[in-house]
Amino acid sequence: MSIHTTLNSEEQKQLPVTENDWQQVVAGLSAVGHELSQDSTRLIELGEAYLKGRLVGQAEECFRAALRIVPDLSLAHYYLGYLYSRQGRHREAALEFGKCLAAQPRNDEIYAELGLVYFKQGRVEEARALWQQGLLFAEQRDRLVKFLDEMSYRVTLDGEERVVPNLCRMAFLAADNNYRLALAYLERARWLEPFNPVVFTTYAHVFATQGKNEEAETAWQEAIRLAPSDPAHQAGFAAFLLGQGKCKDARTWAERAVMLAPREAEYRLILARAEAQNGNLTAAEQHLRIARDLEPEQPAVNYELGRLLWQRKEVGPALAYLRKAARAGHREAKAYLTMACRMTKGQLATKPLLKGGSSLEQIAN
Repeated sequence: MSIHTTLNSEEQKQLPVTENDWQQVVAGLSAVGHELSQDSTRLIELGEAYLKGRLVGQAEECFRAALRIVPDLSLAHYYLGYLYSRQGRHREAALEFGKCLAAQPRNDEIYAELGLVYFKQGRVEEARALWQQGLLFAEQRDRLVKFLDEMSYRVTLDGEERVVPNLCRMAFLAADNNYRLALAYLERARWLEPFNPVVFTTYAHVFATQGKNEEAETAWQEAIRLAPSDPAHQAGFAAFLLGQGKCKDARTWAERAVMLAPREAEYRLILARAEAQNGNLTAAEQHLRIARDLEPEQPAVNYELGRLLWQRKEVGPALAYLRKAARAGHREAKAYLTMACRMTKGQLATKPLLKGGSSLEQIAN
């Protein structure tokens, strides 16, 4: 089976979610019911429709289901490679395109896509060689010529040539001082990997630096939609919402992150902050204690636990946690500890220590 895809043009690759043609295709094919699970052609069509709707998880399931029916189905391997490439899963993409190329060694589309994977890995010379090879077989040469003319450049940062991560990093670094440049980097990254959630979390950061909070929120939501099982994006969104004062929404997303990764102390910390801002101090303390059990030396956890216990007038334990955070270099903990020591100065013993100073001074330091 030769590969003829409906997603060749860049316009089709980035169809907006608001268009409902893909939804009609999904509805029509889903109505087939049980027959769909045995029909590789319809599974491919359904996967294509999901791709247009940017529902990448469902698309991957369809293509993999098609391969269970026809293991050597080149079109399914091609679409998996295409999807993985746009997600930044380069190694998996190269494997899928390699299978396609073994079956169809004169297919210019495969040369184009595999070269693109190599390019994004920083393997520029290998990418150029593949694109030049593809030109020998191509009836429509425009796409390959465009790759050769416009994309054969190196994106190097700290000795690394991983194109999309570097573009995102440069956008992150430029966000405060040059908003337009940051967006230019991100537009390039999104063109290369429109299904990569890291591109959209970087968009969220860039928008937030400019006070464009609605746009930042939309970018966070798109990142989560593209990778719903990745708790890091949900925790990041929760932290962003906390900064906007949206405490209830923040708690919802932090809870989801903790459900996905219950042993991640950072997610527990975010959830504890959300609970505290919602007035649920008991729940906040519970999550902070779990976080501290997971990472006893984490300064932010010790600071938050110390501050919470201080608010509950548990002076001794509060000072102990604040002192530990302060000794680890946590600035807010140092300031809070100094304030706490001043307030309890009359109640603390000031007997000399073996190395000089007082117990009060030792706590403050």
